[in-house]
Amino acid sequence: MKRSVAALFREIGKFIKEDFHLLSYIYTLIFVGIFIFLNYEYGFYRNVMKTSYTEGNSMFYFPAFYMFFYFGVAIPTLILRKDFKTLKNSKFYFKSVFFILIYGLSIGFYAHKNLEIGSLFQEENAYIIRILSQLKSLLFYFVPLYILKHVYDKKIEGIYGLTRKTNHLKGYFSLFLFLLPFVILISYSPDFQQAYPQFKPWFYDGIFGLPTYLYSIFFEITYALDFVMTELMFRGALVIGMAALMGRKAILPMVAVYCAIHFGKPLGETISSVFGGFILGALAYQTRHIWGGVIVHILIALSMEVLGNIHHYSK
Repeated sequence: MKRSVAALFREIGKFIKEDFHLLSYIYTLIFVGIFIFLNYEYGFYRNVMKTSYTEGNSMFYFPAFYMFFYFGVAIPTLILRKDFKTLKNSKFYFKSVFFILIYGLSIGFYAHKNLEIGSLFQEENAYIIRILSQLKSLLFYFVPLYILKHVYDKKIEGIYGLTRKTNHLKGYFSLFLFLLPFVILISYSPDFQQAYPQFKPWFYDGIFGLPTYLYSIFFEITYALDFVMTELMFRGALVIGMAALMGRKAILPMVAVYCAIHFGKPLGETISSVFGGFILGALAYQTRHIWGGVIVHILIALSMEVLGNIHHYSK
């Protein structure tokens, strides 16, 4: 276990050694720090972004919101690093806008939430909507990424990190075991117990005549699949895909957007996403695959679901 985790840390060390640029790192931390503070102090995500669904503006708001974070870090850090070649490259703007746009449209899409199947009970209809929310990423960005890869990015191996490469997988499993005690500790906080589990089976008792464990497992499978898609976008498209143009400089803008997608979650989770996003991004760059991030993400997410259920049913 120690050797496999040490191998991961060596890869992270190699990345930082090659990439570290003090002003860029400081700027990124200040940028995300300011907006984390503003969000949790004034409830921006809650009052503006979530409200955009009911106002019908979400498919405009979310792409614009994420592009602000991406270019708010990408352009200044490229200037600080004096990488004017990338700034003048139209491919940089085409690919980054494309990636952020399809992700933002997926998050902002809400038409499925108005679905009403008359023959279903209210809880059953709500369950179907939750499942569709987990699966919509397949349509909104897996399909476009698959097409772009085979039409535009033929030289990149696999589908932006979905490759046959599996180096350092033991290390990722060991990393999860290392992080698990911290997840368990955090699970005792009120914020955690209010947010988790994401799927609350007690709201869906008896749906479709199925036992609780069966419809819960099916939901968690789709929940896990959504994390595969998240890794494909952030560590795949925004790191491996953009690295073809930006090299290691692709990591910090990705971290900013990754932080922004956590703004509706507990503060501790948002802060940890900055460091977690950087680590997973650095490892994806070094290994050229996203399977490690998929493993850690899914195992931690499902652990949080289990812990949330344990806390609820033990009250």
